Amino acid sequence: MDSLRDHFLISMPHLMDGFFEKTVIYICDHDPQGSMGLVINRPLPSAKVAIILQALELDSSEDPDVIKDIYYGGPVQPSVGFVLHTPDYEIEGTLPISEEISLTTNSKIMGDIKAGKGPEHYRLTMGYAGWGSDQLEREIANGDWLVIPASGEFIFEKADHAKWSEAARQFGIEISQFYGFGGEA
Repeated sequence: MDSLRDHFLISMPHLMDGFFEKTVIYICDHDPQGSMGLVINRPLPSAKVAIILQALELDSSEDPDVIKDIYYGGPVQPSVGFVLHTPDYEIEGTLPISEEISLTTNSKIMGDIKAGKGPEHYRLTMGYAGWGSDQLEREIANGDWLVIPASGEFIFEKADHAKWSEAARQFGIEISQFYGFGGEA
């Protein structure tokens, strides 16, 4: 299978495990050793956001629009932050994924965002989704995921509540009428 890096995974309706139900995952890395991605459509409750911001010493009450949302990125290492963002920002630890999207794990990015020196668009997630060697390929073959090319516009501008069904439409299906089979676009 070709690399799934810079693609979206769309969970199929039968995935009702709580971790991936109705999710869209952006694949940041995919190679023979495994895969890593971030859920892009599941914002954390505001109470959890406040606790995380306090732990990061980023008081959002000073400017509530600076860091307004934090997302569930996946079940692996849920206390670790990952920032998907536009490539107009780069520091040590920034990984360019595509021409539209970069990933930064250096905590300096949060201070830069708060100071107005960060990327134009970003998505802060806690945790990530990970798969071992060939695990994701088996799940796709099993019909657990649909796969489509990714876009920064979809990540940063599409409403979170619409992402799952809209991603399925981009694949060519109405998710409400589809059950149990997946594959590649």
